[in-house]
Amino acid sequence: MSDIYQITLTTQTGETFTGKMSRRQPKLVNGFVPLATETGEWLYFAPADVKRVQFTPLPNITLEQEDEN
Repeated sequence: MSDIYQITLTTQTGETFTGKMSRRQPKLVNGFVPLATETGEWLYFAPADVKRVQFTPLPNITLEQEDEN
C-alpha cells in the first residue's frame, strides 16, 4: 500500500486544491479539513465548504523517497 497520496479537494464553490499527504497525516484538525499543498503550505477548510476529497495512492512512494527529491 502506498504511503503517499495525491489529494484533490473540491470546495462547494467549485475551486480545486491539490497536494500530497501521507496516511499518517490528520484528516481532521480542530474541526477543519487540512490539506498539505505541493509547496509545503497547509490549508484548512471548514467541513461545510468541502464538497469532495479524493485520495489517489501514488505507487511505491514513501515519505523518505519524497524528502530526497
